[in-house]
Amino acid sequence: MSNEITNIMALAQKLENFECRKKKGTLQLQLQLQIKNLEREFKITLPEPYKFFLEQYGFCFWCGDNVKGLVPLEDEYEGDEDEEDFIDDDVIRATKYYRQRYDNKDEYQSVPEHGLVINSYDGGGYYFLFSEESERAGEVGLFLTETYGQEESKFKSFTDYLSFLVTGTPDPDLVDVDYDKIMDIIEG
Repeated sequence: MSNEITNIMALAQKLENFECRKKKGTLQLQLQLQIKNLEREFKITLPEPYKFFLEQYGFCFWCGDNVKGLVPLEDEYEGDEDEEDFIDDDVIRATKYYRQRYDNKDEYQSVPEHGLVINSYDGGGYYFLFSEESERAGEVGLFLTETYGQEESKFKSFTDYLSFLVTGTPDPDLVDVDYDKIMDIIEG
């Protein structure tokens, strides 16, 4: 598992404008504390591949995509870097944002309870990583705005999802969308 993530991230680091959280001094301890706090805050247990990703890279982005994670703490900023530069990469803020945006709305399916929003979908929606408490532990699903929050496709694991972002393979599995439900919402 860790070798696969390390190999995928070695390829990612060659992508244009690649950036991740820099490892310096006490960063490993800070990341471990942030991971524990993240799990406590959302009352979840992270799947091991994502936890390894967070421990090693924190978060990452490159020209065209990203994987949300744990952004630097205030005391890690140097020079011209600004906290605002990392807001879009923060898994905590993203998960809270999508829960607030979609929960308790009749027309949209709520964000799943057990897991985190690990990426935004440019066409409208988000990628969701299911935590160990879920029946779908470790899977990553794409939930779209155009399907009123229903899942459109999924990956078997975080590792498959990361590989897809970096290399284009494997393809996600399609999920049956309930178009009758969508028509009821539109006509409702």
